[in-house]
Amino acid sequence: MNKVGLFPLGLVLYPKSSYPLYIYEERYKALINECWNEQKLLGITLLSPSKMSEVGCLTYVSDIMKVQDSGEMEILVTGKNRFRIKQILDGNKPYLEAIIEKFEDTDSSINPNLLGNVLDIYNEIARKVKKFKIQEIDFDSISTNQPSFSFALKSGLSLEERQKLLEMQSENQRLEMLYSHLKFLQPIVEKAEGIERIARNDGYFSI
Repeated sequence: MNKVGLFPLGLVLYPKSSYPLYIYEERYKALINECWNEQKLLGITLLSPSKMSEVGCLTYVSDIMKVQDSGEMEILVTGKNRFRIKQILDGNKPYLEAIIEKFEDTDSSINPNLLGNVLDIYNEIARKVKKFKIQEIDFDSISTNQPSFSFALKSGLSLEERQKLLEMQSENQRLEMLYSHLKFLQPIVEKAEGIERIARNDGYFSI
């Protein structure tokens, strides 16, 4: 049985990316302290007004940067791999717990031409929005078998689009989605609305 504590949030975390969080609710203080002290994973899932997503990202607390006298914390979490919720548990913990299962790609192949096209257009956009310090990605530095998640961090995707990408089980399918999105974004990126879409994603870190 694979049981984890859940942390529903208004964000989508990807494997091998990090995000800073401010923890102030008592139930999540308990969850974070337990995971930090016992080196346990937690599950971050997207919480929207209508539902909590079934597919999320298993996460570890990579750093506790500051703890206030009240117990409120500034932390950094880092995504490990994806999961799907099988069952929400009624337990004695102050936070939600769930039985989860692995959620992996069914097709891990990568079309090198497609990857190159995404890389080229991503870097072109990165050069145009230097104000937001989006780092260009070098082809030789891509070591993961899921590069789409690295591109997605700073691609101006909406929450719904980010979740859709997380739930895709084909790397080529994710790259196709990103390529179409970046092609749409490219001609408007120099305008205020295009830059704003990129800026809304600021805060993610890749590792």
